[in-house]
Amino acid sequence: MNRVEQFVEKIEKMGVEAAIIYNVEYSSKPSTYYLSGFTGSFSVLVISREKQFIITDSRYLEQVKQQTSFEVVEYKGNDIFESVRAVVDDLKPKTIGLEFQRVSHNVFLKLNEKIKANFVSIDSVIDTMRTVKSQEEIDNIKKAITVSEKAYLKTLECIKEDMTEMELAAEFEYNMKKFGAQGIAFETIVISGPRTSMPHGRPSNKKIKRNEPITFDFGAVVNGYCADITRTIVFGKADDEFKRIYQTVYEAQTLALEKGSAKMSGKMLDSVARNHIESKGYGRYFGHGLGHGLGIEVHESPRVNQSNQELLPQNAVVTIEPGIYIEGKYGVRIEEDVVVSESSLERLTSLSRELVEVKT
Repeated sequence: MNRVEQFVEKIEKMGVEAAIIYNVEYSSKPSTYYLSGFTGSFSVLVISREKQFIITDSRYLEQVKQQTSFEVVEYKGNDIFESVRAVVDDLKPKTIGLEFQRVSHNVFLKLNEKIKANFVSIDSVIDTMRTVKSQEEIDNIKKAITVSEKAYLKTLECIKEDMTEMELAAEFEYNMKKFGAQGIAFETIVISGPRTSMPHGRPSNKKIKRNEPITFDFGAVVNGYCADITRTIVFGKADDEFKRIYQTVYEAQTLALEKGSAKMSGKMLDSVARNHIESKGYGRYFGHGLGHGLGIEVHESPRVNQSNQELLPQNAVVTIEPGIYIEGKYGVRIEEDVVVSESSLERLTSLSRELVEVKT
C-alpha cells in the first residue's frame, strides 16, 4: 500500500471522502511533498480513493509531470477557488478533509463558500503518518546529516579572529551547498562569546575573538529531508567554568542517548536529561525541551518535552539537544539526530560530542 492509499484509508475511517491540500506560496509544501512529491510553491491537491488531482499553473506544468503521478489540472489565473470547486464537484464528496492548521481563516471561508460540503480537520492524520519514518526517509535524513557534518568540519578550518558571525555563517552555508545540499533547513546559527546564551540567536556583525565559545546550529536539506545538528566549540582555550557546563550538558545528553527508546514518553526522556542538569545546579538555565521530531520539516512531531506524555513512536526521528544558557556569559548546546527503536536510540549523527578547542 503506497502513501496515498494509506492516507485515503485513514481519512475514510473518519468518514472523510476527499481531502484538499492547499499550498499557495508554500503554505503547505511539507504535506504536498509528502503526499505527491511536488516541490513547487503553488498547488492544490484534491485526493479521493478514485482520483488524485493536482491543480497548478503554467510555471510548474513541466515540473509537476516529472515529480508526481497525480492528474494535472492547469490553473489559468482566474479564481483558484472556482478551479478547486470544479474538480471537487466531479467527486461529489459530502465530507472533505482540510488542514485547519495550515490554511488561513480567509481561505477556509472562500472554500466553504464555493464548496457545499462538511469540512473536517485532517491535520492529525498527516502528522501521525509523517511521524513514523520509512527506511527511505531515514536514508534521506542520513544524507542530509552527512552533508551537514562535512560542511561543519570544513567550516572549522575557516575560523579566523575578527571575522564576523555573519561571515562565518555564510561560509558554512556555502560549504553545505558545495557538499550537495539542495537547501538549508533553517537559517544557520553562528553566535559567539556572550551571545551563545541565546538558544536561537541570529548571526550578527560581532567579531569572533579568541578564547570565546562559538555555537553552530545547522542543517542541510537533501531530497526534501532535513538535518538538525548543534555543536558548541571554543575558539582558543576554554575556561574551567565553561568546561564544567559543557561536561554537564554532555553527560545529560549521554544519559538520554543511552536510556531513550520507544518505551518512553517524550516527557520521560526529557526528564532524564533535565534531572541531571538540575542535579548539577543548572536547572533554571535549561529552558527549552530536550528535542523534537525531524523530517521534511526541521520541527515536527513527536515532541521530546515535558508536555508530551505519549510514548515515542518506533522509527520516529528526533533530536536530543540539552543546553545550558547563562545570560551575559555563555551557553552550551549539543544536538544529535536519532532514530527511535523499540529498545534504544540509534544515533544518526557521527561528529564527536567532546569539547573541541580550535587553535587556528
